[in-house]
Amino acid sequence: MTEAKLTRAAIVDTAITLADESGLDALSMRRIAERMNAGAMSLYRHIPNKDTLLAAMTDEVSRRNPYPDATGQHWTWRDRVRIAADVDWRLYQEHPWVLFTFAVPRYNFGEHSLIVLNWLVEGFLELGVDAREATRMSLSVWSYIAGVALQEVSVRLLQGRDAQAEERSGLTALLDGDPHWPTPPALAALEGTGDTSLLNPEHLLDTGLAALCDGFEVRTKR
Repeated sequence: MTEAKLTRAAIVDTAITLADESGLDALSMRRIAERMNAGAMSLYRHIPNKDTLLAAMTDEVSRRNPYPDATGQHWTWRDRVRIAADVDWRLYQEHPWVLFTFAVPRYNFGEHSLIVLNWLVEGFLELGVDAREATRMSLSVWSYIAGVALQEVSVRLLQGRDAQAEERSGLTALLDGDPHWPTPPALAALEGTGDTSLLNPEHLLDTGLAALCDGFEVRTKR
């Protein structure tokens, strides 16, 4: 690639593609340069270090996955939580490595991350809370979505693992009625029920966010 075509945006785009393919552990300036048919040192004229690159990648993913324009939509704050969950769930399926960079202060909350945070905070302001409390609520929602999404994409993040070959978890075995160990008393009622909803990430996402929102509403009515 010629120097004229070697731009910051092109480097970030290539880095995102590599991270999607192989994870953050495999990401390096050398690999990016090889993919772009460029010299590794030439990249540093545009991106001074890997920290800057990861921050730029994270904000670019936020730019590509905005929350929809709320103008004229008459959404409630609960509607915004549901929409945010849908958008973020898809984002984490496409870019699982972002679960890590969003969790690191020096990488998260770039320009576009603040824009989507503002969108969610606007919704919570309808509850009559101040901006600080609305932001706490928004970050709680994001943390819950990310935590459940981590369960969904963990196999992809743990490179070299064969999901099909994994042994059943202790909880799965208990629900199947074939526990690996003696069943703890509080879990006895679950043994053999086959209730797979307890292990379904999307079900946990829906029910957990509903409970979280119920809690927000109760707190604001005290």
